[in-house]
Amino acid sequence: MLTRRGWSFIGAAVGLYLGARLLGLVQLAVLGVATMLLLIGAYAWVRVMAPALVARRKLKERLQVGVEGRVDLVITATRRGPTIAVADAFDQGRRAARFLLAPLADGEEARAAYRFPTDRRGRFEIGPLRATLTDPFGLVSTSRRVLGTEQVIVYPRVHEIVPPPDIGGLDLDRDHPAVRPRVESSGDFMTLREYAPGDDLRHVHWRSTARRGHLMMRQNETRRRAPVLLLLDVRPATHDRASFERAVAAVASIATALDRAGPPFEVAWSTGVNIGAPGRRHLAHLMAELAIVEPHGAERLVIASTRRRSSALIAVTGRLLTTDAASLGMLVRDGGLLVMVPTADQSAPVAPRARRFRSLAVAHHERPFAHSWNEAVLQWQRTGSLPTSSSPARS
Repeated sequence: MLTRRGWSFIGAAVGLYLGARLLGLVQLAVLGVATMLLLIGAYAWVRVMAPALVARRKLKERLQVGVEGRVDLVITATRRGPTIAVADAFDQGRRAARFLLAPLADGEEARAAYRFPTDRRGRFEIGPLRATLTDPFGLVSTSRRVLGTEQVIVYPRVHEIVPPPDIGGLDLDRDHPAVRPRVESSGDFMTLREYAPGDDLRHVHWRSTARRGHLMMRQNETRRRAPVLLLLDVRPATHDRASFERAVAAVASIATALDRAGPPFEVAWSTGVNIGAPGRRHLAHLMAELAIVEPHGAERLVIASTRRRSSALIAVTGRLLTTDAASLGMLVRDGGLLVMVPTADQSAPVAPRARRFRSLAVAHHERPFAHSWNEAVLQWQRTGSLPTSSSPARS
């Protein structure tokens, strides 16, 4: 395709030819013809020397906000060629990494690297990688796609926090009819129970499964506990952009801490939608959803109308509305625990007051979320009691 300079040369050639016809000057006609011949020669040179490259891209497909992202490119020439401009687009083509590729011999490799911005979470597309060749006079250029696109997910920032103490809910095996004790040959005491959705298939007891005709799971002596419910408030009415990003980072941090500690947990939006998939990749599915979530839904806590109850609820909210305290209280079973982590400024504290469950509030202010969370949990572990409030926090 013609560059701006190439179009200027075409205009000049036409003007010279018309001037030669009007003024009768052969010199102008010669200059016009020479200009057209130069354009034709540039076009032929670009066609013959078109980029012949293969490339591969190395990158970490899952990054985290604030953690350096790096993209490495390896470009190989399939024949000898001139200097070529290479551009790798990202951020939906709004930005691109650009560099010049020196002439390469047949089979020679060139390497380049650039930093991928991780200042915000989300799912981003890198590519395509395009190679552009321009003739020495800058009149004609050609561009070819060398490498396609790839998806990169930037996860929310994860703070280093201690997991909450053992706040698991009710014993799920106490009324389970299919649980019976068994002593394995190793001498470790185990129990057997029927398969439940989300169970790790590595714990299937195959001999009992073959004998009974359906999946039987090995269960350690430690009893199964009802999962902790981790709630993210996604209502647009309760958040600004900053508070929502703090809330997403808080949920990512708490979920990561719970996953490392081992207790079962579930994550849901305030709209009542469950997030993630039970199993070994639960955290990966959850983080992928947290990377792209945006405020949505009604102003009220829809999840409160689903009749869902949890013995341990961790609610990460924005600015609490006057009806939210009662709605959150409805989600907690008798004798359970409610941990409230608001991430927006609150003119007046809104916390449920009930004798049937315990509550812990982590207020929002100037201190980082990790400091206040860790302080509250460590105080709980030292004293064996729940503080009614903790130092102000900012995630």
